[in-house]
Amino acid sequence: MKIRLYQASDLDELKRMTIEGFEGIAIDQNVERAIGVVGPHDWRWRKARHVEEDVLANPDGVFVAEAEGKVLGYISTRIDREAGRGRIPNLAVDKDARERGIGRQLIEYALDYFRREGMAFAVIETMVNNPVGQHLYPSCGFVETGRQIHYAVKL
Repeated sequence: MKIRLYQASDLDELKRMTIEGFEGIAIDQNVERAIGVVGPHDWRWRKARHVEEDVLANPDGVFVAEAEGKVLGYISTRIDREAGRGRIPNLAVDKDARERGIGRQLIEYALDYFRREGMAFAVIETMVNNPVGQHLYPSCGFVETGRQIHYAVKL
């Protein structure tokens, strides 16, 4: 397996993997459970759109894990140079490639990227209903710094 820079031809696969990986834990899916489908698109469309936003915001900070030409996972990053903060908005691993350490390798790669870019710290967040994130992130050195409650209202 190798980790490489994102290419435009990866986008559809990253979106598919994101929707699959966030099933049951996405904020937008929780919104739909609580108040119903909102707007012209469902949670899957909105979650896939996050990937599009990530690659537009920082294409040099989206990294793809690949083996034998198959995309196994990816991680996206954002950089706030003024604050010295690196942020990981999205991380997903293909369902057939899970439990092989790919997520951990992608996080380590992103952290190295932040270091090279001179960031002072990095943040990542997860939902309370995501046991994988709650285990993986602390095992990569992240410490919990706060909790947030999300509310929604249908307009």
